[in-house]
Amino acid sequence: MMMADGNDSEGKWEGTVPLRQSDKATAGAEAAERTMSRRKLLAALGAAGAAAVAYGTTLSIVNAGGGSPGSVTSTTYAGGEAACCGDFVKSSIASLRSNSSPEDGVLYYVTDPGQEGFFRYDSADSSTSDNTGLVLVSSTGARFKRIVENSLYSVKWFGAKGDGSTDDLDVIQKAIDEVFALGGGTVFFPKGTYIVAPYMQTRRIVPKSNVNLLGEGPNSVIKVKDDAGDYWTIIGNFQTWPKVSNVSIRGLRFDQNPTGNTTCNIDHRRTDYYWTQYCISLFDYENIVVEDCLFDPICGWNTVVLNNPASVGASVNNCTFHFVHARGYDGYDNSAVYMNGKRHTVTNCRFYAAPGEKAMGAIETHTGQSVVSGNVSDGYVTGVHIQSSEQSGEHADITVTGNTFTNAVHAIQFWPYKQYPLKNVTVSGNTISLANAAKARTMMVGIGAFPGYLPPDHTGSFENIAIVGNTITCEEEWTKRGNLLEAFCYGIGFVRETDVRNIVISDNIIKNAPITGIHIGNTNKIGTMANLQITDNVIINAGHYPAGNEAYKAAILLRSTVEGAVVSGNSIRETYETSQGLYSIRLNAADGTFTNVEVSDNRITSKQGGLWLDLHGSVKTDAADKYLKYTPVNFDDPLLESGTTYQAGTVVLAVGNTVDPGKSPAGYRIVGGGTFGVLAGVTATGAVGSYKVSVNDASALKVGQWIRIATGNQVRRINRIAGTELRVNAPLSAAVTVPSAVSFSPPAYYAIGHTGSLPALADTSGSTLTELEDEMNRLKQAMRDFGMIQT
Repeated sequence: MMMADGNDSEGKWEGTVPLRQSDKATAGAEAAERTMSRRKLLAALGAAGAAAVAYGTTLSIVNAGGGSPGSVTSTTYAGGEAACCGDFVKSSIASLRSNSSPEDGVLYYVTDPGQEGFFRYDSADSSTSDNTGLVLVSSTGARFKRIVENSLYSVKWFGAKGDGSTDDLDVIQKAIDEVFALGGGTVFFPKGTYIVAPYMQTRRIVPKSNVNLLGEGPNSVIKVKDDAGDYWTIIGNFQTWPKVSNVSIRGLRFDQNPTGNTTCNIDHRRTDYYWTQYCISLFDYENIVVEDCLFDPICGWNTVVLNNPASVGASVNNCTFHFVHARGYDGYDNSAVYMNGKRHTVTNCRFYAAPGEKAMGAIETHTGQSVVSGNVSDGYVTGVHIQSSEQSGEHADITVTGNTFTNAVHAIQFWPYKQYPLKNVTVSGNTISLANAAKARTMMVGIGAFPGYLPPDHTGSFENIAIVGNTITCEEEWTKRGNLLEAFCYGIGFVRETDVRNIVISDNIIKNAPITGIHIGNTNKIGTMANLQITDNVIINAGHYPAGNEAYKAAILLRSTVEGAVVSGNSIRETYETSQGLYSIRLNAADGTFTNVEVSDNRITSKQGGLWLDLHGSVKTDAADKYLKYTPVNFDDPLLESGTTYQAGTVVLAVGNTVDPGKSPAGYRIVGGGTFGVLAGVTATGAVGSYKVSVNDASALKVGQWIRIATGNQVRRINRIAGTELRVNAPLSAAVTVPSAVSFSPPAYYAIGHTGSLPALADTSGSTLTELEDEMNRLKQAMRDFGMIQT
């Protein structure tokens, strides 16, 4: 066929006038060249066919316009692919519209750029309107119908220019409406830049059920016009409009042109609401797919928003989002993907925002069931926001797994929704890097409940949540800043004033949490923290920030009413040469009550004397380590190692010492904590009321030892050593302005039990009073030796 190579030099194409059958009879071999196989016809129709195959569109050619769909064989070929039923004419849209003598059995090939394709004359149709893309009506009323490949309908067929300057919004809408009228299909965007000018709530592209949108990738661009001003959405539907079902949007690039739109004002304080600048928004939907799209740049309140807790089925997959802050309120709220409904997924997407662009949220998942997996975010404050809704029922069933979030601050955060609990959530295998210092926000969350302000009716609990196998790395923060809310900064935690039940926090790595590694409970002690399992986590360098309230400087901190908890197998380590942390594990009476709580088998190490294990007396712990000690010598033996410390309540068993029958104690009961030995050359200073004591030399000191400061005779326990600064258990009662001698303060104790047996006492019958007094004195001495009396 000569048309295939564009050669019409032999005069076989004469405008819109076909070569007639009589001419063919004399043309000989030329007739064979004018026949077209089905394969060649498909090839001639161009890139749309390749896109259809790539995205799984059905392969059929339909009769566009009025009448029923049919295959190319039934509508064009008389006897199959080998025989042609008529001739082929090269034409234009204008020529067809002016054609006064159309013929049956002739294929008209339109050559207008972007609108190429085959049309045939339908003599049976006298009513279908001209829509440019599928039906052309001549001046005499003839209807020419486009032959459509694979249910793909190019927007350029309908007159879209894609030239980067013409506003194509109305033509795109026309294409969607026409395909919808056919019962569905795919509106195809060939390579080009399609300018659109949405405006407020009145102008946008309205999607229709069963009508897909398909581009050729990043070069198929839908771009907002310069100075479009305020608009609600590029593509979308209102809550009150008909449900949109069975729609896919694939292979397109959306450019919101934030630098070119200087007349907009994105501001959540406005009351008109039509300033949000969504890209795609649906509020009543079913079975929606957004896939292989590039959103670059984006700037709106949300980019893809599918928001209806009663809606079902949505997926955003393999898309890229690049946020650029638009003109409007500084730091306005924004989320790239907002999913609210049942059975939705966000997978393998990429989110990027440069420093300073104030990108707030990459993904929000509400209601459930949902899966958020394989996504990568860099520069967004929040990677995933997780929330229940009134439609969640007894469980949300949300899984967040295998994502990577860098330069975040609230990487994965849970929100309650009113009184509806958030239940059944698994967060596993995510890699998180927090830019807490660089972004300098008031709060910091690696994974856990959003700690900030929520309306008073947001009281829902958190239940059945597993946080397992995640890696969280924070920025080190050495400079105290005034805006940081120290109680609301943690690697993993739940600090809302509500119930927290059935929580597993296991096998996570948390490094450089400035304040708290794992934090459960709240300042006002509201709610019950029940059935907690905090096991086998690795927590490194927690609590290094120079906090104003040191109670939060802990690797693990439990507060409020805690009922049933196991804190076991965790590895807590500080690597700084000069100690910066304070508590390894804190369950202090000042923070709450603890019932059926066990702390055991945790490994706590630091380079400068350990971290403070501060446990309420009701907490079950490693009994042998806490209450039972051994010594090979008597406490009054000078060989007792200097610096040995015993805390109140400890029982020390004496082993290996020479037994003096009836006199050698079996052990000792410590009634007041203290440290044995001699401490020479150490002096201290400190302010009255301060917990901090400066010493000239801390090399002989260890955390947990008891010291006595000569000035004021002040006895204190060392809770932390940071260089030459000690953190002690109680504030100084007297100022120590001049270096004062420091010594060890020995424990108070008494002997318990005796080894061996006393010799039998002589028969005292008949003894004189003097003899009886002497015998009584020996008995009293024996009782002293037993520890039965003290005088």
